[in-house]
Amino acid sequence: MTMPKRLSLKFLIHERDHARLLRHPLLRDTGPSRQEQVVSIHYDTRTLQLQARAIELTLRRHSSSWLQSVEQRESATASEVSANQWSVPYFNHFDFSAIEDAKLRDWLGQAKIIARIAPIFESTIRRTSWRVSVASGVTIDASFGRGTLVSSGRRELVADFELALVEGLGADLYAFAMQLAARVPLTPQLLTIGERGCRLFLNKSATPAKGDSFTFPSNALPLQIFQQIALSCLHHMQGNQLGAATSSNPEYIHQMRVATRRLRAAIQIFKPLIPPPVVEQMTGPLRDLMQTLGRVRDLDVVAGEIVDPVTNEMPDEPSVVALSAALTERRYQARGEVSQLLQTPEFGHLQLRTEALLDGLSLDTSSRESSNQVQVSDEHGMSRLKLAEFAQRRLRSRLKRLHESASRARVDDPASLHRTRICIKRLRYALEFFSPMMQKKASAKTLKTLAGAQEKLGQLNDIAVAGDVLLLCISADRNLRLAVSLVASWHAQRYADLLADVALDVKQIEHLKLPRLA
Repeated sequence: MTMPKRLSLKFLIHERDHARLLRHPLLRDTGPSRQEQVVSIHYDTRTLQLQARAIELTLRRHSSSWLQSVEQRESATASEVSANQWSVPYFNHFDFSAIEDAKLRDWLGQAKIIARIAPIFESTIRRTSWRVSVASGVTIDASFGRGTLVSSGRRELVADFELALVEGLGADLYAFAMQLAARVPLTPQLLTIGERGCRLFLNKSATPAKGDSFTFPSNALPLQIFQQIALSCLHHMQGNQLGAATSSNPEYIHQMRVATRRLRAAIQIFKPLIPPPVVEQMTGPLRDLMQTLGRVRDLDVVAGEIVDPVTNEMPDEPSVVALSAALTERRYQARGEVSQLLQTPEFGHLQLRTEALLDGLSLDTSSRESSNQVQVSDEHGMSRLKLAEFAQRRLRSRLKRLHESASRARVDDPASLHRTRICIKRLRYALEFFSPMMQKKASAKTLKTLAGAQEKLGQLNDIAVAGDVLLLCISADRNLRLAVSLVASWHAQRYADLLADVALDVKQIEHLKLPRLA
């Protein structure tokens, strides 16, 4: 039996919010829910060849029999998932003949693959389901499940919530999700049950996620590239959200900040194509998020790069030890603020709203038929440009600003160096976004030059920012003021050396040229 392709949104639900979700009027008042316990055995090869192809093969207990299911994810952007699924009764052997995708059917049917397929993990999930008639022509299936995964003697508790569109438009699904998210924190779930089970099978702990690389066809529209980049940034952000909220590892917050900064950079680069109301709705909340994450990141950098080296050098100096303790307390408070923010309904709502805005961008500037799509801007006729010409214009604009800033930068003017660092960062992001269109060696060389200069300017900025950050920690304590003076003296020579290096880098950047676009 072939299951129709379904658009769905998947979320993590914290244990403290289970009851609040189940009591939500949109679910509670929709009619009787359906309860079932789903027991499934998940299969793969020992080297997880199916997972590598985004394929999940499961046997689900159905009354006294078993149902074989094959699902292949076609796309997954942030919490939105589109998948093909085929299910047939299981009669003591796998049968892939019902799969309509010939390439997938033939691959799974290979004798060498079938011989390697084995049980990887088992899941037992208690599900509560609702079919919600949201409006005329709009029907959504909602499902809340919690239970356990078991593999190789290891056990993991899981709880998730899924919304699947039965009838209607993608915008309707997002609108319903945002109504729920206004009262219940909904954290996008990027990992499927299959992926979590495979991670349990491998006994892999969660680690900070880095941004994905991407490619795109040369005939793609510029706005399509923006959507791909922006959703990749959201995926990067969401992949670190749980760790940033619950772990003391500073890399989670750093990666969230990188993802947010890249998303803001993408919006600026493609701004001529995006309707101003959409830009406004996305940039304001992202700027606020950056400021919150930035406070924690500044404290982490000051502790690890500025104060810790001095503490290690002067372990018997009580004022420096006291300063380190005061800084640790300030970091703890700031991290608590971030943790609280990331677990609020408002933050989940922000992510859904951003996804919905991106999903609603129309790629056809001539069409006015769909009320669910936001028409693109046409500033300076940019929407009619081919990708290569659009990229060339935006890159040249960024390079021109960098050249102007570098020509005015002076080592005795920290503000001018800061402006140059920002220009370097913006050009670097633009080059990274369009790098699939460039000769790899040439783009890598240019990016290396920019990254080196940005790193040194960033270190200068860290030392400059450290003074303000540390002053917030010391209050009127004279002993701590002495420690700040000792820290400043310890870094004085390093600061002077960085200034000398930066002066040379800035001169080099004044003559920087762009890699040639394909």
